[in-house]
Order: sequence, then structure tokens, then C-alpha cells
Amino acid sequence: MGKTKRNERKEDIRVDFDVDEVYSRMKDKVLTAVKNMGYDLVSFSIKKGKKVLVEVEIYLKDRSISTRDCEKVSNVLSRLFDVEDPIPISYTLLVSSPGLDRELKELRDFEIFSGKEVEVNVRNFEIYGLPSSHNVMRIIGVEGDVVKFDLDGKEVWIDFSDIEKAKLYFDFDRHFRGEGNL
Repeated sequence: MGKTKRNERKEDIRVDFDVDEVYSRMKDKVLTAVKNMGYDLVSFSIKKGKKVLVEVEIYLKDRSISTRDCEKVSNVLSRLFDVEDPIPISYTLLVSSPGLDRELKELRDFEIFSGKEVEVNVRNFEIYGLPSSHNVMRIIGVEGDVVKFDLDGKEVWIDFSDIEKAKLYFDFDRHFRGEGNL
């Protein structure tokens, strides 16, 4: 008895590859491509499950990200991934903006979103002279491991290690009154 050869499509073939290796190989290239287009790279990730998902978040300080912005970046990154060919199977590339209430997890996030309002939960809030552990403040900037905020005209310096949780703040009421905070 001979063996029967199965007709297999590329998607049916189980190809194993190291996501971390692909991420390491492509991270700087993606960052450079996004920066060369005038955008900030907020995040880049590769997720492998039943399918492979490459996610990229971009940001502009001076205006909101449009669908056209995402399309332009997606086209450039698609060509980059086609040339580099780091993923041996089909994948989905998703380019988006960070969203109105994105969580800030790294010190770099506070640099990127400097000037924006954030909701911040602060450990040891009393030593910073804050009224409570949960505050809405505007990011002024980052200096070393310290994030500088403006709370009602008062500058507050908070050690990054004391920030339990932070996310962008969007005031819908203010926005719909025409005062906006985008």
C-alpha cells in the first residue's frame, strides 16, 4: 500500500516559528518606517494563535489619527513585511490609533502622550500632596523615572513606580460642549 498525499494549502500547513525572534527582527524596522512617515509608534506586537496577528498602534501629537493615516502606514508596513518575509504563513496586519482611553503602561507612554489628560491611580498619594489615590491630571513630561503632572495648576512629580494604573482621559461632556480634549 502506498501513502496518499494530501492536498494542502499554505494555511493548512502547520509552520512553527518563533514569535519573539520575528518581533526582535522587525521591531526597529517597524519603528523606523513609522517614524519616517511622521508618526509615533505607540505599540507593536505579534500574536500567534489559530491565525497570526500583527498589531501596530500609531499616534500624532497635533491631530487625531484618521482611517487614511492607518491605511498609509498599513501599506508601507505591508511592503516592509513582504520584503523581509519574517512570517512564513499568512497573517493579518492591523494598524490603529491607541484609542480614547488607552492604558499607559510604560514610562515611554507618558512621554508620547505628554500634554494629554490622564486618569491616574497613585500609590502613596499622600506624600505627593494629592487629594486621593485616583486623580485626573495633565501630563507635563518625564524626567528620569519621574512623571510630571499638572493638577489644577499645581505641578506634581510622581515616581513612576508609584503609578498603579494610568489611562488616557476623555471627557465626553466637555467634548460635546465643543471644548474637546483630543
